[in-house]
Amino acid sequence: MTSNLRIAHCSDIHLDGDSYRDGVDGRDWFRAGFDRTLSAIRGHTPDMMLLAGDLFDSNAPSVETVNWAMDILGAQPFPIAMIPGNHDCMAADSVYHRHDFNRIDNVHMLSAEAGELARLDGLGVAVWGKGMVEHAPEYIPLAGCPERPKGYRWYLGMGHGIHVPHGGSTGRSSQIHMQDIEDSPCDYLALGHHHAALEVHAETTAAAYCGSPTDTVGRGATYAIIELAENTAPGVVIHELEFPD
Repeated sequence: MTSNLRIAHCSDIHLDGDSYRDGVDGRDWFRAGFDRTLSAIRGHTPDMMLLAGDLFDSNAPSVETVNWAMDILGAQPFPIAMIPGNHDCMAADSVYHRHDFNRIDNVHMLSAEAGELARLDGLGVAVWGKGMVEHAPEYIPLAGCPERPKGYRWYLGMGHGIHVPHGGSTGRSSQIHMQDIEDSPCDYLALGHHHAALEVHAETTAAAYCGSPTDTVGRGATYAIIELAENTAPGVVIHELEFPD
C-alpha cells in the first residue's frame, strides 16, 4: 500500500475512427495518436492508468486494430483499469463480447452493467466502474457506486457521460450530474465523453474529463496526470500533446 499515488487518465481515443486530416488513413491516424499518448504517459512514471471509455470509435473495429490495441495495452509497465464508452458500449454486438480484454495481464476491464470493482492490492487501490449497455437518458454512469471497500487506501471511480452542472437540465444520454460527483465516495473520478478537458472537482472528490488525445477541441489533444497523497489536496494536471500537421 502506498501513501502517494500517481494516476494517468486517458479517454476517447476512438481507434478506427474517421481521419481528421485529408489523405490520412483513419486507422493509422488514431493508432499513432494513442501510441504517442502512451509514450508521453510513460514519461510521468505513473503507478497506474485509468481509461474512461471509447477506446474504439465503434463496436466494429477491425480484428487487426483490436489485436494492436490489446498488444499495446499489455506492453505498458503499469496496471490499467478501463470501462466501455458510448461508442464501444456493451450492446449485444460489443467488441468486448468478442474480445476478452481481461486476459491481458495488466488490464482490468470493468464491464458489468451493474458495476464492478478491480482491486490492485499492491497499490492499496480499488477501482469502480460499470459497462454502459445503451447510451440513453436512463443510463446514469455514476449511479450505484458502493462505499469505499475496507482495507484500501485509495478509491477511484470511472464514468462515461455528459456533465450536468448544478441547476443544469438536459434530456441527453448518460448524464453525470454535479451532485453525483459530490456524493461520490471516491478520491478521484476519471470521466470520459467530453473531448475538451474539464475539471469538475467537488469538496471531497477530485474529478475531471481528461479530454481526448486524438482531438484538438478545447485545450487541444490532452490527457491528465493525477497526484494523490495523504493529507494533501489532489493534484490534477491536464497535459497537451503536440498534434502533428
